[in-house]
Amino acid sequence: MSWKLVLLDEVSKVLPDAPLQGSDIRVELPTASYALPAGEKLGALTFAFDVSARGFVEGYDAPADVDAAGVVGEAPSDPTAQLAPPLVYGGDAAWLKYAVETRVKADVGVPLPYVALSANGDVRVLLADYHRHPQRMNARAALKEDAPSLRLPLLTSSLDALGVGDAIAFQARGELSVTATLDWTDVYTSNLQTLTKLLSASTLLSFEAKAGATVSAKVKVTDDYAVIFSRPEAGRVRVQVKKAVAREAGVTAALHVEARLTDPAALVTQVERVLEGLLSVPLGTFESLLTKLEAHALSENETKVLRIILDRLGFQELEVNLTALRARWDKLRADTRARIQALAESKFEAGFRYEYLRMKEQTALLSAVCTDAQARALHPLLVTGRMDSAMQRMQADGLTLEQCLLKEVNKESNAWGFSLKLGTWALGGSDTRELTQVVQRNSLEKEAPQRISFLGVRSYTGALLTPYSHWTADFKADMAEHRKSPTVADFDLGLYLLLRHDARKQGDDDLRQAVDEAIIWGALDDAEEEEVLKRIRAAAAGQAFETRVELKLDNRTLRDVITHAADPDAPSAFARALGRALPWYAVPCRDRPAVRESIYAPLWKSYLEQNWSAADAARTAAASLKNNPLVGRFAHTEGQLGDGMLTFAEVIQKNPGTVSKWRDLRAGLLDLRNNEQRSPAVFNGAFKALSQSWAQSFHLKATGAFFLELAARGGNGLATVERTFTVTVPGAGTNLVFSKSRA
Repeated sequence: MSWKLVLLDEVSKVLPDAPLQGSDIRVELPTASYALPAGEKLGALTFAFDVSARGFVEGYDAPADVDAAGVVGEAPSDPTAQLAPPLVYGGDAAWLKYAVETRVKADVGVPLPYVALSANGDVRVLLADYHRHPQRMNARAALKEDAPSLRLPLLTSSLDALGVGDAIAFQARGELSVTATLDWTDVYTSNLQTLTKLLSASTLLSFEAKAGATVSAKVKVTDDYAVIFSRPEAGRVRVQVKKAVAREAGVTAALHVEARLTDPAALVTQVERVLEGLLSVPLGTFESLLTKLEAHALSENETKVLRIILDRLGFQELEVNLTALRARWDKLRADTRARIQALAESKFEAGFRYEYLRMKEQTALLSAVCTDAQARALHPLLVTGRMDSAMQRMQADGLTLEQCLLKEVNKESNAWGFSLKLGTWALGGSDTRELTQVVQRNSLEKEAPQRISFLGVRSYTGALLTPYSHWTADFKADMAEHRKSPTVADFDLGLYLLLRHDARKQGDDDLRQAVDEAIIWGALDDAEEEEVLKRIRAAAAGQAFETRVELKLDNRTLRDVITHAADPDAPSAFARALGRALPWYAVPCRDRPAVRESIYAPLWKSYLEQNWSAADAARTAAASLKNNPLVGRFAHTEGQLGDGMLTFAEVIQKNPGTVSKWRDLRAGLLDLRNNEQRSPAVFNGAFKALSQSWAQSFHLKATGAFFLELAARGGNGLATVERTFTVTVPGAGTNLVFSKSRA
């Protein structure tokens, strides 16, 4: 079945009587000029054609002719970085595009995979057929050649009629779905607040997550997309799914992303491990204690252990009410399962949204070249939006994907921070800083409302002094909805900071330094240092291990930080953060972040005001600290200026520009204040200013500590700040995850 143009004499008159080359063809077809089938059934869907169907013809022969659907276009300047469009300008090729709209209905009880573009609830899709011709061919002659039998993209049989250099396309606003897989440890990365809230305030949560354990979810997104089938050569079909620009003005709904775990049963092992982390003892031990409590058979030591556990959980008053205790324990088990599932699904949703908002229009979400038989099998899946099923079919057929949305999201990926695949951005090279802006429009109109996303990443891989160290700052600003004239207030902000040390055999000083960094950012407390060290040593058993500490601020918390950056005592707060961030050293004045803060904050405050040279800093530190009993003989060391990274003065020397970077940091924060008149253009300058403080690990550590103090002043406090410390022992397949409950 096909559709065709009629009244050819009348239609051809609106086309130039000239070669396709150089002709500007943009013609809207009157409804009487084409003949369409009454309707077409595709599974549970019916595509209905009626007198309201709009049709048009467009011509393309040179890059100046822009195809809004992205089917025809220029070859990319770098084919390794960007995929070519299905039909590429070049040689003697020109194309006529024939397009028509159709309404879609579903059988009773069957949900539509598409959504309405307009307020009247009409669900419509756009069907387009591209015919290749020589540029020298007369436009009217080309029209008459094509008119008798135009292809309908919704029909699988149309693939057989595709000539080399032709294409068919199907555009709709609807639901696309993909299946993604993550390692459980990446799910837990900086997303543990929902679990630590099950504990009493200021209680450490730690549990073991086995490496290689994965979780999968089906992720759905509602947006405009195009499904394109083109023929690059005889016997082959290129299949593409592209992000598209909305065809109707006024589509302003927020991007909707939804994730559901594909195998909820996979939660069982995770729930057991997390419950043991909440209890701080094996599940069997706790159940045994409850049984003995019911039988009044607890020993004195067992009673003490049980009371410690109940105190951790906030159940201490239930020791004398066994029925209520059992009920609360059962509820905790159910809550833990529900929270782990919600945590995993929110990781997929947030990460997918983060990635998707940064895709430009006409980005290929899926692309592969296949045989005609394979294309016929894929066609009904893609036309009805079942991209996950299409991807599974491609995998079963052994197809090589040219491009695939989230193709890197698997158990080998590092899905840290906001992203599902941050490693692509941040963990390579020596020093990178880039701010990427993506603008998505909601229609083809010139002044269409926009949805803007910014991604700013500053990352560094250590070289000489710290060859195994990496640090990253991931700044995001994106809009949920389209706006005609967006301001800073329309953006959802976030910041993710990472300190990572590669897997290697580490000495005790290296291990203490890593744990100290976790304490600086509040993932642990000073009092828990020895307990954590003991657990790491036991898990590593002399093997190589990797550590990473992560800090994540959501929109509410980061806006609190921005607000309080204007506080008069902000310089003093930053001085305290600089004191906390000083390197760990095995002397009383340097082996605890809180002690370093109290001793060195006054020095840092004076330094920020006077900007001493390193030599002056050494003399001043020695003189100021010599009478401090916690410093003792180390005051003499502070007076020596060597080439290391130990003393106050050496830290200043190795991290030049601390004063100017502090001023830039504060200025960048103040630029992001929630001002209705403030344009999104400020993000470029703000990111440049903020990222100065992320170029060295010392400054990054201090920035994180500073942000934590300012966040504590806001209405949200620290309860919404995510801090996680993770230790991975590759040889044992073990991950230890630590986080802290906060009020």
